[in-house]
Amino acid sequence: MLKKAVTGFILPLGTLLLAAAAQAEGVGRAFSSELVFRTNYVESVTLDGKKGSNLETDDDIGFGIGFMYNLDRHWAFGGSFDWFDTDYEATVVPENVNIDPSFTYRNTLESLSFNFDANYYFLDSNITPYVTASLGWTNLDSNVASGPGYQYCWWSYWGYYCTVSVPTVNESGFNYKLGGGVMWEVSRYFIVRGSVSYSEVDIDIGGETPYSTVWRLELASRL
Repeated sequence: MLKKAVTGFILPLGTLLLAAAAQAEGVGRAFSSELVFRTNYVESVTLDGKKGSNLETDDDIGFGIGFMYNLDRHWAFGGSFDWFDTDYEATVVPENVNIDPSFTYRNTLESLSFNFDANYYFLDSNITPYVTASLGWTNLDSNVASGPGYQYCWWSYWGYYCTVSVPTVNESGFNYKLGGGVMWEVSRYFIVRGSVSYSEVDIDIGGETPYSTVWRLELASRL
């Protein structure tokens, strides 16, 4: 009952908002620049490897910053930087399970991405659906040690300090994203965008290509 009531209220309201927005032109969109802050909700993923090995990530929240330039009222291009840390559980099955038994461990996966982004807005109005695509470079750090740690020390204004650095297993490769969403130009200087996108990183993890579904909320300030 509640679901029907909410649906019966939201759908007509959304239709009215879109109809009203379609009567207005985009507020100063063409030839403008935007500074963007975004929150990314990354869904959990399971990657299956050989002989029953697998890696399962938790869903988590990451952040990003970016810059967009509106070439006209429909096309926008720019760049961005995204990062997130997520916990994962990996099950390792050795080649010879009779000698080395399988085992499971948990750790944190760190992801850093640099992207070239493109948006296409369908309508010349304050509220418009759009499609988005990205091409970039991603580094994934498993935080699993790949060698012995080493110590290094330095002098600073506050004294002499030492720390230990441990090399870890990490992979880098091109990333590809494709998605869609809705943009709302709240005012001439403030924009809200919500989208969902599918992303892949061109590396091999246990015979599979890492992928993710990302729900994104962007807050942009127009310059």
